[in-house]
Formats: sequence, structure tokens, C-alpha cells
Amino acid sequence: MRHRQSMVSFALFLCVFLAVFNEVLLSPFYPQFFRKVFGVEDLAYTGYYIFICRLTVVLCAPIWGILSRNIEVKYLLYIGQAGTAIMTALMGTSNNASQFLVYTIILLLFKSSYLLVYPLIIQLAGEAKRATATGIYQAVFHGAIIAATVAGAGMVNFATPLRLFYLIAVADVVQLIICIYILQGVFTRKKDKQNIENAPIASNQLSFIVAIGMAILTFQLANNLVRPYFTEYVTTNFFNINLLASSLLFLIPSIMAIAALPYIRKACQPKALPSIYLGGICLLVTSLFFQGWTQNIFVLILARVIYGFCLAVTQAALELQLFNSSASNRLHFNYSLTTSFANFGHLAAPLMASALVNTYSLAVPFLVAGIIGSVNLIFVRLAVFRKSCFTFSKISHHP
Repeated sequence: MRHRQSMVSFALFLCVFLAVFNEVLLSPFYPQFFRKVFGVEDLAYTGYYIFICRLTVVLCAPIWGILSRNIEVKYLLYIGQAGTAIMTALMGTSNNASQFLVYTIILLLFKSSYLLVYPLIIQLAGEAKRATATGIYQAVFHGAIIAATVAGAGMVNFATPLRLFYLIAVADVVQLIICIYILQGVFTRKKDKQNIENAPIASNQLSFIVAIGMAILTFQLANNLVRPYFTEYVTTNFFNINLLASSLLFLIPSIMAIAALPYIRKACQPKALPSIYLGGICLLVTSLFFQGWTQNIFVLILARVIYGFCLAVTQAALELQLFNSSASNRLHFNYSLTTSFANFGHLAAPLMASALVNTYSLAVPFLVAGIIGSVNLIFVRLAVFRKSCFTFSKISHHP
């Protein structure tokens, strides 16, 4: 039985790894990709493409959450994986940038179903192992980013980069086959009915979703604000380092997210989440200010190390607060709604970063991110982790 659960967890985490890896593989190199494959010289097209992609996910994510309330999650995942594999293969046949964009939009319609995987992992892990599952998720997520960033630099130099999409489609088919085999006999909806009597009232309150959604939005906005121009910032400012060194500095937070796994597993218990989050976000905000203020490379490295560790821990604490406060039968729906809030943050961050850099300097996004992080700290203290804000009493059972 335990071996079977381990196989299910392995298959689902493999889905997370491949989904993130495939998504990130070319994302740092889109300008080079569009120029080489479709002859698009305008750098603004990359921003337009990313904006459309993120807007599509914002709109599609809640649809899968709504469907999960009436359809077994694994069947939705199969549909999403099959559609993703087909559309990924079609992207490899694109003749121009417009066709590539249309295929991408349809791809993301299906691929948004992958957002169901994380809450499914949490659901199957059970309440006692949520912190462990969340920590492993963070490690797998950031491990995939590291692997994809390293691999992507070589992939974009292929003579025919579009053929990459055929390989990615094959990977999607492989994970679909693995999931169909491994998830036989896994039914979460029966468990939902059994557990609904223990569901917390807070999970059904719109105010709870809005509050934690706004917390996630400001959190993602602050942390994605400093990403688009980071390598430009460290190579052209006072640090005098090359592109390879800037890539290593860029990856420090992802490496620290993996290093944070033992701490998240041990420390992120329900009663400790408020102090862990509030303490962690204080350190995260401080490290953001230091990254924008310092002219010393060693201080910058230390700030990146602290920032990466605190980023993983605070994100895990916020997600665990969402899962712990959600009834089992609303876990996927609540997560899909809050993901839309997160994607609004992803959507606004590059636009805001571009405006700040063009108007002021490359260091200003760090300072503004620190200010947004401070606002997040105050808001979360008042609206998410205030005991009197939500009542966690149990629904009475009427036989």
C-alpha cells in the first residue's frame, strides 16, 4: 500500500517537473527564438506574447477548478495532458509567429489543467504530510527551473528549434501514459464526501478566497518584479560580471528553494505558519532592499541566498494556509481561483518592471518590490493570519 502511494506521488511530481521544465525551457530566450525561427526582430513582440499567455492562464484556470467540483480530477488531467500533447506537436508545425501564438493559446487552455496536480498531491498526502508534500513541490518546481534554464541555453542554438516541440509532445504523451497507469484506483471524490463533515467554514467564504488571493497577488507581483531585468542589472551596474556569472546569481533563489525542503518539512506545521510567514517576509523584504541598494558583490550574493530561502518558505506557508483552510471538496476550486490572483501578479510584474526601468533605473524594481512586500506583510497580518478574521469551527453534521 505504501509502495503504491509512493508510486502515485512520484508520478504526480514527475508531471510537475516536466510541466515546469517544458514551460521554462525557452522562456528566457524567446527574443532569440522568435528572431531565429520567424524573423521577428521587434523585442516588444516577446512582451506581447508573454502577456497573452498569462492572460489566457488567468481566464482558463478557474474553468478547470469549476469542472473539478463535478468530475474526478484524474479524468480532467488526462484530457488536459492529451490536449497539451497534440497542441505542442502542432506548435512544431507553425509557419509564422501568429500561427504559433494561436496554437499556444489553445495549448494553455489544456495545460491550465496541470494546476490541478498540486492540490491533488496535497489531497492524497493527507493532512499530516501536507508540509512534506509542499516542501517537495517547491524543490521539484525550482529544480525544474534550474534544469530548464541550463538546457534552454543550448536548445535555442539548434538549427531547427521548432523540432524541440515534437520532443516536448512525446514527453507529454509519456506522462499521460504514466498517469493513466499509476492513477488506476485513485478516486478523490469518494474521499471528499467522507471528509466534508470535517470541512472548515472558512473554506466556503468568499472573503477568505479574496483575502488570501490578494496576499498571493502582491506576493507574486513583488517577487516577479525583480526577475525580467536581473541579469541586465548585475552585468551593467557596479558588479562587473559576465553573462554566465549573472545566470548563476539568477539561479541562487531556486537552489536555495531546494535547500529549504528539510526546514519546510519540519517547521511548517499549522500553528507555526503565521510566525514563519511574517518572519520570513520581513527577511525577504530586507533582502530585496539590499539587492537594489548594494554595490558589493558579496553582499548581493548573501542577499540572494537569504531571499531564495525566505521565498520558498513564505510561499510554502501561504499555500499551506490555503490548503489547511479549504474543505477537501473545494481544494482544487479554491486553488484554481487563487492561481488566477497569482497570474494577475505575473501579468502585471513585467509591465511594471519595464516602466520602472525605462523611467528610473535598473535598481528601482528591487526597491518597489520591497515596498510591495511590506504592504503584503501588513495585509497578511491583518487579513489572513488574524485569528478573529475567520472562524475555523466545524460544520455540524445532520444525519
